Amino acid sequence: MLRALKAELFKLRRAPMVLWTLLTVALVPAVSAGSVKTMDADLHVTWDSFMRLGPQMMASWWGILIFGLATSYLFGRELFDGTAKNMLTLPIRRETFVVAKFVVLALWVAALTVLSVVMQAAFASVLGVPGFAWAPIWRSASQSFQIAGLIYLTLPVVAALATLEKGYLPPMMFSAFMATAAFMVAAIGWGRWFPWSMVLAPAGSSFGPLFDAPVLTAVSWVIDSAVFAAGVLVVLVYIDRADNTQ
Repeated sequence: MLRALKAELFKLRRAPMVLWTLLTVALVPAVSAGSVKTMDADLHVTWDSFMRLGPQMMASWWGILIFGLATSYLFGRELFDGTAKNMLTLPIRRETFVVAKFVVLALWVAALTVLSVVMQAAFASVLGVPGFAWAPIWRSASQSFQIAGLIYLTLPVVAALATLEKGYLPPMMFSAFMATAAFMVAAIGWGRWFPWSMVLAPAGSSFGPLFDAPVLTAVSWVIDSAVFAAGVLVVLVYIDRADNTQ
């Protein structure tokens, strides 16, 4: 397992996709900065309101898209360029590589989540937003990791598409579609039963109070867990049965 994990990390060491995701997430708070500049002075933007925008934007658009892009790359790259056969012929159980990829994906998601919180706080400092306190930062970090965790539970579906389609485009289109569908489902009040809408539960949406954030129940977690398990199972079965000459 450790060998497979090191191999996956090594392959990402100089991958341009890692740099692009880091750069994109680092610049997301600029949207918050633009919002502050256009807000009416009477709204009195504080650290609390500014830091709240970070997890809201993650839940509203970039989380599903960027995490989905990372998943597409991690699971679809080797199948797309034809180098998967090198992995499949190694004297290591194929399931080990799948587990290693999901561990690396979790680390990638966690790193992007930490970066988003840090950069949101950095932009607040540069803009001179009044009312600095540690509480909004910790609250933003907590909500961001909750959202990232909820999104991560949906990523095996993206991984399954990347694996079955042997490429990036179908899973990326799927992520974009689900990011849009999440709002439609939440707007009609079914968000607690739709995994991609559940990500709106911790912090709400950055697009205003168009609808109430879904309240998750035990059934919500059962559905989310089932989606996660189904996606992982599809990837495991495919990789286990894949022909090593492909």
